[in-house]
Order: sequence, then C-alpha cells, then structure tokens
Amino acid sequence: MTSRDGPTILRSMEDDAALVLAWRSGHRDAGRVLISRHYPAVFRFFFGKVNLATCEDLAQQTFEALCRRPAAFRAEGSFRAYLLGIARFVLLGHARRSRRFEPADDNLLPADDPSASEAIGAQQTLRLVATALRGLELDDQILIELKDWEGLSQAELAILFAVPQPTVARRLQRARARLRAAVEAVIADPGARAASLRNLDSCLQSIRACIDARWGTACPRTEGT
Repeated sequence: MTSRDGPTILRSMEDDAALVLAWRSGHRDAGRVLISRHYPAVFRFFFGKVNLATCEDLAQQTFEALCRRPAAFRAEGSFRAYLLGIARFVLLGHARRSRRFEPADDNLLPADDPSASEAIGAQQTLRLVATALRGLELDDQILIELKDWEGLSQAELAILFAVPQPTVARRLQRARARLRAAVEAVIADPGARAASLRNLDSCLQSIRACIDARWGTACPRTEGT
C-alpha cells in the first residue's frame, strides 16, 4: 500500500470494521479517522462527570489505551461500544484514585437569554434534569447515556458491562426509574415537574445537543496512532 493510495482507500471505508482492519495492517491514517470519528462520543461520555480539564485527560487516556492494543477489538459489538467500554474502565480507574467526582460543569447548557423568558424556563428545566442525571450512581448514568445518547443496543451494553442481556434490561429499567424519582426531587414547580417527566426522553436529547453544540468539535491529539 503506497502513501498515494491512502486517500482513495479511506474514502471507500465508511464502516468502522474496515478502518480497524486497515489500521491493524499498518494504515495509520485509518486509525486517525477512527479517532476523529469517535472522539466526540468519548468526550461526551466524560463530560459532566469530571471537570473539563480532567475530561480531556481521560478522553486522551482512552485513545492511548486503544492505540496500545488495536488488535483487541474482536467485533463482538460495534467499535463505538468497544471504545466506550474502554472509556468506562478509564473513568472507574479515575474514580478509584480520586474517590470522588466533581459536580457537573455549569457549561453543560447554554447561557440563559434574558430576552426570552420562555427559553429561560426551558433551559432551567434542562439544567435541573441534568442535575438529576448527575446525581445518580455512576453506572446508572452510564447506562442511560450509552442507551439514549449513543444508541447502544442492550446486547452491546451486556458485553460492555459483562452481564447477561436480561440483567442489562432490568438495570436500565431501574436506572430510568431512579432518574424519574431524582427529577421529581429537584424540580419544585408541579407543572414543570410533570412536563419534564412527560418529556424526559426529549430533555435528555436536548442535553446531549447542548453538549455537542459547545464541545462537539473537540479534537484529540493523535500522535500515537
């Protein structure tokens, strides 16, 4: 494979599996494409659970772990699921070392627009739902985010958590119930609370959109690929 072949080959590789195979074969550009493609999801995984500087460090550690063992991916699920499984281990390792998590960053959502009171109310509601999400146990947060934000299947989650799929289904159901209870606890206004619970899935997607709007263009350092 010559260097001039690289751009043509990469243009033909739309799926992660082909990029992984090329990377294993020594095509370093394929590794760079994989990292750039999935960096936003990894960054999003850490965002809000730790402060911004730590978030960037842990995202970098995740890709460094990936680069050390590119052959470890066995295609039992999607490459994204495999990568987020590495991110989970990195986060758990950080938790063991630090023994605590920093509160969610205030930059999770955009600043209030004083000219639009209705928008202010919606943003405040999203902040409270984000607070409720961040108040859950870590694996509850991860389950909900990986299912709702990253679109992982229950089968992929079962591999990631190393438990049977029915166990994942039960854990996810309990995590959602705990999130609803947490939302009820943090939103005092009955009308806003009822609306938030009714539209909880939409609130979660709006929170993801806010993170992407602010940090979706974050880029990794890829010297090690």
